[in-house]
Amino acid sequence: MEKLASETKGVPDVGATAINNSTNPDAWAIKYIDVMWVQPILEAFDDDASGFITVAEVNHFTSSRPADWR
Repeated sequence: MEKLASETKGVPDVGATAINNSTNPDAWAIKYIDVMWVQPILEAFDDDASGFITVAEVNHFTSSRPADWR
């Protein structure tokens, strides 16, 4: 663990930067892209439960949002 800490010393935390960046309207989403949320995100995209996400599934997911969302 100490080796990892020394190797990443001085490297900016991209996730924290994105979350704290108030100019990025999608920064809030960064905190949900982690190990705890992988399964629910996968299930939301993967309609046929194959374990693979196809372009068609992504297109279906992104086009199924409410019309009044940006």
